[in-house]
Amino acid sequence: MGVRPQEAANTGRLFEVLRSYSLQHECGEELEPLLREYRDAVNQILGELWGNIEWEKRKVNGKRQWRLLPKYKVDIHSGEYKKELRDSLLQEWPYAAHWVDSAIKTAYSILKSW
Repeated sequence: MGVRPQEAANTGRLFEVLRSYSLQHECGEELEPLLREYRDAVNQILGELWGNIEWEKRKVNGKRQWRLLPKYKVDIHSGEYKKELRDSLLQEWPYAAHWVDSAIKTAYSILKSW
């Protein structure tokens, strides 16, 4: 269960607490379809997000270098966009909705790390 970012004591930095739980399960026919669907959902979200990027070429001041900077066609961080994305994924999702929420967070985290 995630906790909203809190200000660390006297440091001014933000952090997020992530709790994880161990569950006993048997790896096999029950778990594999969920993991495959989850992976496919993350890939689908990444494809959607990547498709909304336009690349802008900018010259670096004082150098002969250029940088490619992402420019989003839509506001991918808006609550409305995320809700539409979530709703579209849930239409044919056979598992609990929290897996879709997790896939969205994972995809956004991957995109941010690029």
